[in-house]
Amino acid sequence: MRRKKSALKVFRIIGDMLFVNLSFFIAFYIRFGGFPTKNIQAYTRQIPFITIFAIILFSLYNLYSEQLKKDYADIFYAFIPATFLIVLFSISLSYFIESYAFPRSVFIIVIPVMILVMIAWRYLSLKIEQKISQAIKVVIIGQDGDTAKIIKNINSCADNFFIITDVFTEEGFEEEKEDFKMDCNFNLTIGLDNLLQKLSKINPELVFISGRLNEELKKDLFYHSVEEEWEANLVPDFYEIMLSGADIEQLGELPIFKMKRLNGSAHQLSKRIFDLVFSLFALIITLPITLPVAILIKLESKGPVFFKQKRVSKDNKIFEVYKFRTMVKDAEKNTGPVLASKDDNRITKVGKILRKTRIDEIPQFINVLKGEMSLIGPRPERPHFVEDFEENIPDYEYRHRVKSGITGLAQILGYYSSDAEDKLRLDLLYANKSSFVFDIKIILNTIKVMFMGEKSS
Repeated sequence: MRRKKSALKVFRIIGDMLFVNLSFFIAFYIRFGGFPTKNIQAYTRQIPFITIFAIILFSLYNLYSEQLKKDYADIFYAFIPATFLIVLFSISLSYFIESYAFPRSVFIIVIPVMILVMIAWRYLSLKIEQKISQAIKVVIIGQDGDTAKIIKNINSCADNFFIITDVFTEEGFEEEKEDFKMDCNFNLTIGLDNLLQKLSKINPELVFISGRLNEELKKDLFYHSVEEEWEANLVPDFYEIMLSGADIEQLGELPIFKMKRLNGSAHQLSKRIFDLVFSLFALIITLPITLPVAILIKLESKGPVFFKQKRVSKDNKIFEVYKFRTMVKDAEKNTGPVLASKDDNRITKVGKILRKTRIDEIPQFINVLKGEMSLIGPRPERPHFVEDFEENIPDYEYRHRVKSGITGLAQILGYYSSDAEDKLRLDLLYANKSSFVFDIKIILNTIKVMFMGEKSS
């Protein structure tokens, strides 16, 4: 199984290398009806640089992780921003390397060509992998509201990659099932008694385990999976997420876990410098967008262009976040603090577009310059909702050990409609894994998410 996964990864890398460069040759042919010798020779000398850059970029977009476990959209939408970045890199080469010169029209043509070629190639590779990969039989062991959530996420993967055969859970699953509007095409067992004996009879290939099971049962399942040689995947609880960030060190002959501090102090200085440079650059280059947006907001409805709202950041400090106004003036005058819903009639027509494209978030770069926020971190919540979440969700307070951000792991891996617990898992995971490279990956994937309607809406 491991060899097959490695072979498929090499297959994708080789295919990406070929088709990225094929896209440029197609663009040349469309532009000239052939391949001008001078330009092609200049291009071929730069193929290694473009190819290496593309592979690194695709790696940052997680395009070499197991694609059958992903939603199709996560793969295909990545090629839109990646293509623009590859073309920008190619343009930079053409300016810095004298011999690399060809018409700008080729750069324009290659953008749609590369997007279509790469999406078509990856769709073909997906179908090939589905043909040669056997569907994995899955057993789910869930508890306390996690069961339906695990099933929903399994079903979002590539078609028929996972086949759920058995589900073991506690009472209340019927209500969960109704909430998630799911059909039950598997054996359902209510109750976790004699679980290990039942699993031995089933002999599953893969087991998904809820993090909410008691520690003794999780430990038994772990040892049982080692003995029976089936793969166990744990949906981590908050404590387990924080433990995942520990460094392995040694005390004499004793191995120890050294727990990391959640404030990301190891790279705070570099993070702050990057925040300042990036946000200042972003405010300058977005001026051609923000000025027309300000005019449209004023033309559509009465009220200010900018909207200020109190939010909670690191160490529970209250600050005012800046956004372009997307709702009617005094939207909460009669309701008090209320989360926006899908068809919220308070949102203006311009506001719907700004929210969908996330243009409404641009003024938050001012908050970053002021040091109230960072580019990457947990999204700041309103004090009213923070109080509610801290009362109902264990460990919610720990997300305030790090500075809040414009975007974060919860924004690129979750959905706008994801519940607070799922977002908290991702926020805590970021706090444990925070690094400069990780921040770059999140920024790149944020650009991708902006093209994905369900995630950005």
